[in-house]
Amino acid sequence: ASAKSRDCHVKKNPPVHSRGINEIYVDTTQPFNQQLERAWRILNEGKLDHVLVHGIGPAMQRVINLALQIKLRGNGMFDVSTTTHTVHLHDDINDIDTGAVTSQTRKNSSISIKIFRTLNVIS
Repeated sequence: ASAKSRDCHVKKNPPVHSRGINEIYVDTTQPFNQQLERAWRILNEGKLDHVLVHGIGPAMQRVINLALQIKLRGNGMFDVSTTTHTVHLHDDINDIDTGAVTSQTRKNSSISIKIFRTLNVIS
């Protein structure tokens, strides 16, 4: 006997994270230049010596690009330190036929890059 396939709706819940004043969570929905300018503004104000840029899944490439753009624009004034992680994401699955809600956990890659001010000494 074959099992009846069910129609389900999957709700992908966003990751839960705290947000510091020097932290930027990059996604693929916001314009890249807006995210880049926000990071640059935090670093350029001079109040903070670093910014942390985070992203998961498809946003990882944007995080790397953003960090490299800041480093390039800073002409040696900034450097980067990169950490990768695996995060656990929780999805809600709604069975349309029965109305039952179940949840599933999936893993996704993530990246955090610390962009920090360097002390360039020219000898």
